[in-house]
Amino acid sequence: MTQQVAAVIGSGTLVQTRAILPASQRGNEPLGEGVRTGIQVMVGNPEDAIAVDAWAASGVVVGVTPVQIFGPNINTLPRTRLVVLQNLGGQDLIIAPTEAGATVADGFTLPNPAAGVESRIELPLLHNNEIWARSASATTTVKLVIL
Repeated sequence: MTQQVAAVIGSGTLVQTRAILPASQRGNEPLGEGVRTGIQVMVGNPEDAIAVDAWAASGVVVGVTPVQIFGPNINTLPRTRLVVLQNLGGQDLIIAPTEAGATVADGFTLPNPAAGVESRIELPLLHNNEIWARSASATTTVKLVIL
């Protein structure tokens, strides 16, 4: 099945782009208003929406000073979609999207496993997001799986 669609040259935010073509090439509307018609074609690979090049795992020991444990300068996977964090240390782990947010008051706390509660979280994050972490006291170990 084919369907005819139209695109307006110069529509959107750049109205001035209409001036790049002479009136005879702007389309088939009176006064060459920029409407061009044709057959819509879409080429896509459904795996691109769900697949990544690889996955990665890492372990990091963090102290009481916030450190970046995930971010575009650390993550080498271009199509990240999920980060799994698990606190394996003896202290609570505090995570946040910014260094300033990694405080007891503002950050999200992953309790230490000895507390008997869930010490793992899955975050649906893309490549350019950041995760900052710190320990509530002393040091703790955080494991990451990046998908």
